[in-house]
Amino acid sequence: MASHFVDEYLETFLNWEARLQHAAPASFSLDRVERLLCVFGRPDERLRFAHVAGTKGKGSTCAFLASILQAAGYRVGLYTSPHLYSVRERIRILEPEKAPVLPRREALEGVPTLFQDCIPDDHMECLLRHYHDAIEALRQAGTQITFYELITVLAVAYFAQRNVEIVVLETGLGGRLDATNVFETSVCGLTPVGFDHTHLLGMTIEKIAGEKAGIIKAPFQRVALAPQAPLALPVFEARCREMGICPSIVGEDVLCQIYGISQDAVTFDVQGRRLYEGLAAPLTGAHQAQNAALAIAMAEDLEMFGFVLTEEAVRSGVGKVTWPARFERIAIDPVTVIDCAHTVESARVLLATMGSAYPGRRAVFVVGMSADKDVCGFVSALASRAQAIILTRAGHPRSADLSPVEIGKVVPEIEIAASRHVGEAMDEARRLAGRDGIVVVTGSVFVCAEARVYVPV
Repeated sequence: MASHFVDEYLETFLNWEARLQHAAPASFSLDRVERLLCVFGRPDERLRFAHVAGTKGKGSTCAFLASILQAAGYRVGLYTSPHLYSVRERIRILEPEKAPVLPRREALEGVPTLFQDCIPDDHMECLLRHYHDAIEALRQAGTQITFYELITVLAVAYFAQRNVEIVVLETGLGGRLDATNVFETSVCGLTPVGFDHTHLLGMTIEKIAGEKAGIIKAPFQRVALAPQAPLALPVFEARCREMGICPSIVGEDVLCQIYGISQDAVTFDVQGRRLYEGLAAPLTGAHQAQNAALAIAMAEDLEMFGFVLTEEAVRSGVGKVTWPARFERIAIDPVTVIDCAHTVESARVLLATMGSAYPGRRAVFVVGMSADKDVCGFVSALASRAQAIILTRAGHPRSADLSPVEIGKVVPEIEIAASRHVGEAMDEARRLAGRDGIVVVTGSVFVCAEARVYVPV
């Protein structure tokens, strides 16, 4: 488990960051990150980066890309957010030519991380202690660093120490002002854009896309675009023209043909600069094939920067990828799936995957959400496949108290129940679903984390 020093020190940054959650975008500043990087000796200058932004599928795309590059023989730094159980899950190094690291599913008690390749406790503590005085001097001079900014720079310092050959970065929020956007990135990927964090990114798809497009910032970059909403694509294309970049667009320049979607996998072909036939990913759903296609486009773009890619590396990387809580089946009898969808658009994608994996079936949904999400819209999107909906609350301070009375007004045709604890909600969902039914836990990463280690009573 993380040391008390790490936990207590990071808590001070979390407290400051919490005060910025509902602040204006002007409260976020890349200048703070630049100053912190200088304290750490600019470790980013010794690294290459691939950067992914968007609303949906960022983490999965990063996981695909990192797995492909690992299979190609590279030591890969993978930086993602949020985490399920430990902040250390955000900072991983995928060593070349290793068997895939399978996710753990033990009880929460005593489980420090989800993966075995995360930054070790002692490495994190050593970095924080080494730079502690310099960080504190920066803060005392008036630069109030946030938790996310510190973890981002800490990750890059660790990757530089370990001599990784490529860092795959997932943006945390937006793009233009995200802490990850201080780095000089070789390749950018933009996943589909939708409505989320609108109080910070804007109330229209065009404004949100404009914030995401901020990671496109230099003529030497290569850019790959996932299929986009009609109002988002012109924003990205205009930004690329401004930078003198010709992007690769999945669905136009990179083609993806899906052949089958099962309960645990999707099979497909991708035609990029090469043809990759008969790919099989253990992350299911049409959207995961599109995420893989975007990752393949980014991997091919990295060849322009000296990286070597083979068809076998793509096939192996796609086939070995692991990314928990994305339509992940954690139990049978009844079938129990967790999926950290948390927007209206991602709820629709969840239902589309459910329709392919379990055609004609309805589910008992266990829903827990963060307080800043569109709860009514999310639940409404699930209604067509809902046998019943059980509202719950994860034990995280950002979790919302959901009212069955208010939600019942939105979907009066659906049975609505509530439980204060995720485990109790899952017990009730299992009872309602019966042995031949389906339970789907969704709404936030926090509720999925608790559900993933749930043990039936």
